[in-house]
Amino acid sequence: MSFMDETVVGVALPTVRDDLGLSVALSHWVPNAYILAFASLAAAGGRLGDLFGARRMFLLGTVGFAVASLLCGLADSGGMLVAARAAQGAAAAAMLPQTMALLANAFPPQRLGKAIGTYVGAASVALAAGPLLGGLVTQSLGWRAIFFLNLIPASAVLLIASLAIERRPRTTGRSGAVSARARFDGWGLVLSVTGLGLLVTGIMESAGQSLPALWDLALLAAGLLVLAAFVRVEKRRARPLVDVGLLADHRFLGSAVMVLCAQFSFLAAVIYGAVYVQDSLGLKPAMAGLALLPAMLPTVILAPFTGALAVRFGGRWLTVVGAVGAALGFAFMGAAVGAHTYWPFGAALLLWGVSIPLIYNPAMSVAMDAPPADRRGGASGLLEMCLQVGGTLGTAVVGAILVHVYAGSAPLPGSAFAPGFYLTAGVLTVAALIQAFLLLSGHLKRAGSCRGAV
Repeated sequence: MSFMDETVVGVALPTVRDDLGLSVALSHWVPNAYILAFASLAAAGGRLGDLFGARRMFLLGTVGFAVASLLCGLADSGGMLVAARAAQGAAAAAMLPQTMALLANAFPPQRLGKAIGTYVGAASVALAAGPLLGGLVTQSLGWRAIFFLNLIPASAVLLIASLAIERRPRTTGRSGAVSARARFDGWGLVLSVTGLGLLVTGIMESAGQSLPALWDLALLAAGLLVLAAFVRVEKRRARPLVDVGLLADHRFLGSAVMVLCAQFSFLAAVIYGAVYVQDSLGLKPAMAGLALLPAMLPTVILAPFTGALAVRFGGRWLTVVGAVGAALGFAFMGAAVGAHTYWPFGAALLLWGVSIPLIYNPAMSVAMDAPPADRRGGASGLLEMCLQVGGTLGTAVVGAILVHVYAGSAPLPGSAFAPGFYLTAGVLTVAALIQAFLLLSGHLKRAGSCRGAV
């Protein structure tokens, strides 16, 4: 549910916009509110699972997700829909981080790898099926049905989880539990949510103006300052919400940058690719879902093979190759939107879709291998935060460029999408350069150490 709801809304966005009479600017908050709430609260969700129990937080998050989905389907205004989408994201942040802990509790070590592989495969299928399912449901049942349908799997999850997930005994008494809860990094949570909220709001609100207003610039500056304060506070915490000290390791830093930029491009491709083929090429929602399959299917097909490729060629260099290929894909998308036909755009989607699996799995494997075992929980939380922040910025920045370039009413012409696609190509190129620089500097440092030893 949570992975699919990141991609399912993109295809329905033009229909939602027309039905509720939303402006182009407000319509971009429909996907972004979900991802922003998810990004801001994912690390806190994982920490709360440690304090209150993964089973309890998983069940609470699932209930919250179902209720928020119901409110999304019942929304009669843009403001209500955006608020309900934010509630969905908050519930997903409570639910999703518990899944790895529940898997680790349920399976012995010799079976855990296969269980995680099944989990990752299900997530890949959900991401790939989101645009197609969203298009089919929107065209046949209406956009509200994509939210109402969440009630079916949510009910099944609650029933199965209540019966199958064991209650784990408490390992601390009442005083120990209170002490553990007191160690929750509340200031870190407040600073991360505030900083990201101010930054994304400033990006979106400055979109429709030829020059950003003083208020919008103040929002952007305040967001950056609060996030800088967040990093400073987390460095000093004995039990931080996010272990930002991991970024001192070049292997983890390069992987985190790669994951963030890959997710930036993923949401830009899925959401605004879907809007492009409907607004500019005139495809119906169901056909729009099919049109995005060249971007989605390669992840499902290639993901199982990226581990072997990383072993053979080196995971970090493989991410560089993937980022270059994905950047070329987006550059070709920017050029293809002027052709006013699907096939050049579809070919560019395919190039991006083949390249992006070369980033995700190798980058995550390198990142999780970099820290010592006692810091891998924090590494997982920080990677999840990078994923969600990347997706948030992808939807916010590309959406802001769309509004800025084309201030008129929908539907959007193809030329309005080119600057955002070119910018995404630039983001991926920068990620490749940063990773290559970190790799080469590491090689030079090791070579210098060897010469010194000799």
